[in-house]
Amino acid sequence: MRCNACSTRRAAADRPHAPRRRPRDARRVRIRLQAIGYTAAMNSPIITTAQAAKILGVSARTAQLWIESGVIPSWKTPGGHRRMYETDVLATLAQGNDIKSPGWEVLVLAPARHHASWTNAFATLNVAGLTCLDNPVAAAVTLGTTVPDMLVVHVETPDDVQPGFLASLREVPVLSRLQIVIATSLPAAQVEAMLGPGLHCKVIQLHGTPDGLPQELAKHSTFKPVTLAPLPPILLDAPFPVGANEPRRLAAVHRSGLLYSAQEETLDNIAQLAALSLSMPVALVSIISEDKQWFKAKVGLDLTETPRHWAFCNHTLLQTGVQEFSELDNDPRFADNPAVADAPHFRYYAGAPITDDWGFALGSLCVIDTKPRQLGDSGRQILDRLARQASREVSRAIRSAGRRK
Repeated sequence: MRCNACSTRRAAADRPHAPRRRPRDARRVRIRLQAIGYTAAMNSPIITTAQAAKILGVSARTAQLWIESGVIPSWKTPGGHRRMYETDVLATLAQGNDIKSPGWEVLVLAPARHHASWTNAFATLNVAGLTCLDNPVAAAVTLGTTVPDMLVVHVETPDDVQPGFLASLREVPVLSRLQIVIATSLPAAQVEAMLGPGLHCKVIQLHGTPDGLPQELAKHSTFKPVTLAPLPPILLDAPFPVGANEPRRLAAVHRSGLLYSAQEETLDNIAQLAALSLSMPVALVSIISEDKQWFKAKVGLDLTETPRHWAFCNHTLLQTGVQEFSELDNDPRFADNPAVADAPHFRYYAGAPITDDWGFALGSLCVIDTKPRQLGDSGRQILDRLARQASREVSRAIRSAGRRK
């Protein structure tokens, strides 16, 4: 038998917690709603994030992102659960295409040899984050901790289908909105037969590699191709090498939000370690934009940025691993560089790229000296490992900033 008193107490707990009046946030909601004609807002049913997702027809994670970013006004109960007025959700629904949807989080379960291809494929779509794994156990752990919006399973042989694993995901309530895509070169009918009638997955045909997948996903999901700006005029006749993927790299730089961002202790420490362990007077964490080399962390240099054509790192962006240039004054690529020809008269440079989760080189970790020298094998290993650590820190910061938006 239902107890009316208990129901009343539960309803009261769900409402904004303040004696005899609604909290300031709720009052602002009411004022806003009255301004657009929803005068009955305060009598609107109070709903949960899951109920909001159902109304909006999106995943619970997407609804949560909209709520936490302020697209949908909400408050927290004393127990820490998000609540909102149904009227606000309906108002958001009425905005239709005017809603700016947060990017999707995607998990790919595929053989390791295909991870680079998957990364390149998704880099052309409006995806907020991508994780590639080759182990179903690791994938299950990741699904439980991050709850992505989509799981892509790369199927090469019938043994890769794993219908039991996929069926178990459907039994987890928090994954109820997870979209599962099977990408395979096997006949679609064969894969669907192995999945069985009760397991609803989208099957997309692969023709050799995932390179053609973006177009297919754009047809069957809300993914949209990323529109890239053309190469800036300043780079068309640049006095330094520019990669073929420079528009995509620049898009990654601006998407990262690193340019002119606050100092971070972890990157400062990495620059310090590079300088101390390699006995270098200068160590830099640089971010390279269209026309600038900006220093996210620096040791031994007063400048905060230089014109891009001063950057030795232009060459590092195009390669993997450590790039080393000794006797800069005798190298025709660098002899006329203002930092070489004039003070501080640099003579040596070594750097390794700092990359994001997509593999785009955002800048570099480099060390510089005013005299010619060589790192040696151990020195190159130190610089390479520190650059990899800097890449992990940068990627973590980008993901963290994306979740806060």
